[in-house]
Amino acid sequence: MLDFKMFSGKKSAHESQPVYTYAGENPFAIEVDRLFCAYGPKIAVDHLTLRVPFGSVYGFLGPNGAGKTTTIKTLLGLRNMQGGSARLLNYDIATHGLEARQRTGYLAETNNLYGYMKVGEMVETARRLSARWNPQTINRYLDLFNLSPNQKINKLSKGMKGQLALALALGSEPDLLILDEPTSGLDPLKRYEFLNQIVREVSQAGRTIFFSSHNLNEVEQIADRIAIINEGRLVVEDELDNLKLHEKAVKVAFDRPVWVHDLENIPGVRHVMQEGRRFRLLVRGDADMVANELEKLGARAVEQVEMNLEMLFIAYLQGYRESSGPTWQDEKR
Repeated sequence: MLDFKMFSGKKSAHESQPVYTYAGENPFAIEVDRLFCAYGPKIAVDHLTLRVPFGSVYGFLGPNGAGKTTTIKTLLGLRNMQGGSARLLNYDIATHGLEARQRTGYLAETNNLYGYMKVGEMVETARRLSARWNPQTINRYLDLFNLSPNQKINKLSKGMKGQLALALALGSEPDLLILDEPTSGLDPLKRYEFLNQIVREVSQAGRTIFFSSHNLNEVEQIADRIAIINEGRLVVEDELDNLKLHEKAVKVAFDRPVWVHDLENIPGVRHVMQEGRRFRLLVRGDADMVANELEKLGARAVEQVEMNLEMLFIAYLQGYRESSGPTWQDEKR
């Protein structure tokens, strides 16, 4: 949904002033502190704390129902929080939500464009409701997506509607761009253009991108930092390169039967997955030491495998960290 009404209202007194706050003052574009949201008895976001640095491309991940969309809607004032606090671009959303939203672009999986309008009319509507507007920017994106001002919106495909919604969000030149499943409905070529041109261009301009996606391959291409949540709680949050540095996978095969329990007892092994006659061990720390222990157990073949984001995502959600052991924050220290 791209809801233009949420950005309307009197223009802020800060309109002519940039809202960037630099690292010497406040380095975070988004600050969420113990955010709590519930739908009746069902907890959607459970005391979630996040810090999104200015200028970062931040991947917000989790399975269906994890609380991602609820978090995003709460940040944008589309639903109320029951506890905690949040700030966008150094604005407290509880007291200065309009000012924050006037500097924020938002694109959701399902848009709320006015189907009876033409593309050009929708562009003009968005321009009038935006605190600032760059016609050169939106014209460039309309050309990129082959969208004509005379096309009726209700005649556009789902992918083309998503492209129009994205162009409108970028036309306001937001300091913060929040994307919820932004490439849904796009064909592979348009998805590539989005990832390698639009996101790069926005991030190189010093803006912050906060996005949720189920396509982990595309997240890995562009994100420099990620958070994974599950059941409304933070599972892990770190720079992607740092997670890859500390998390390893070791594939091993034996010529004899072996107990999974024996493999799980090797120091550093967090989880063991059986893959036919082979095993994949998820390791945090010294993978060489784990490989040596496997050889002592009579392993026929041992191979260390670099973890990609999909493997990291599955590993954390499968709960391979011992619940009674140190948290991921503790182990980073």
